[in-house]
Amino acid sequence: MVRSNRGAVALDLDGDGNEGTGWVLLYMHLAPAGRVGVGTWLAQDAPVGHPSCEGGVSTGTHLHIARKYNGEWIPAEGALPLILDGWEAIARPGNYAGMLVKDGRQVLVGPSSEEYTWITR
Repeated sequence: MVRSNRGAVALDLDGDGNEGTGWVLLYMHLAPAGRVGVGTWLAQDAPVGHPSCEGGVSTGTHLHIARKYNGEWIPAEGALPLILDGWEAIARPGNYAGMLVKDGRQVLVGPSSEEYTWITR
């Protein structure tokens, strides 16, 4: 874990403590309560925290996930698609216009907490 503050958690997957080397997963808008602390090693499937509005201006609970390799942001689509528990991230034109797809099911980004925006495990 490289950092955990102001709604952000950066997981340093190579464990060297440097966000500029190896793989880093960045989670944004995690609530302070239950958010993992710096130096925590997480097992696969361990919770990172709980979605919230922390660390930004928003009218609803949500979560952003991004990734970097050797300090460079890696897009969700392309040669290395972002796939989480079988859900593949698909970009669409415009800000916050993407979706997740799994087994023919689509979950669209939306401006509200409507059920069509939910993914549960």
